[in-house]
Amino acid sequence: MKLDMFDLSGKVAVVTGGCSGLGTVFSEALAEAGADIVIGDVMVGTPQCQQAVAAIEKYGVKVLTVKCDITKVEDADNLIATTVKEFGKVDILVNSAGLFGENQRVADMDPANWDKVLAVDLKGTFLCCRAAAKEMANQNQGKIINIASASSFKALPGMAAYATAKSGILMLTKTLALELVRRNVQVNTLSPGYFVTPLNRDFFETEAGKKMVSNWPPRRPGNTDELKGIIVYLAAAASSFITGQEIVVDGGQWL
Repeated sequence: MKLDMFDLSGKVAVVTGGCSGLGTVFSEALAEAGADIVIGDVMVGTPQCQQAVAAIEKYGVKVLTVKCDITKVEDADNLIATTVKEFGKVDILVNSAGLFGENQRVADMDPANWDKVLAVDLKGTFLCCRAAAKEMANQNQGKIINIASASSFKALPGMAAYATAKSGILMLTKTLALELVRRNVQVNTLSPGYFVTPLNRDFFETEAGKKMVSNWPPRRPGNTDELKGIIVYLAAAASSFITGQEIVVDGGQWL
């Protein structure tokens, strides 16, 4: 097996939501594999984002930040246009920006919560896919990786908005994959289970968090490093004949 099938040197990867959480993890993984990184995020310019950029730059790649609200057509279009202007192309798009929203049962849900979650998680993913698809089709090559969730196939009370958005991403992925398959563009979905991030680390230390984990087959949440290999695989030449698929990485949590 040639390891250069996983080499991303010379590639340009756009990562939405790259200033925090799993977006930073994905950015670091792609940078370590050699890709230059473009972060699109509403948090660009904040100390947290500057810290994320510093962590990526240690791999010796170029990093560009673009302030971007992915719910706006003009921002999504500008993110891709700026990438092409600065680097001449866009090879990889990782749609990792997302919003969980309020935990509300359908009968009690504020419609504003529904609208907000679907605007970021589903519409935002669509808008960035739309902008990148045009460019990648013209290039006759590209990789789009949409980040969904185990919630896309597992119903849980109080999570209707989030789960609906994430399951919608699955069909968006399949449709776009079919539309781009003859242009050498692969479109896939990565659906993580529960992973420890700065946002949920304290919860997993509580009694409620420990009880939740005790009911999972692996008896632990994932470590974010355990997502790095799969994001590089989906972005690299090694996955050139995989498209329209959902890859679930949950350590058997939902078995």
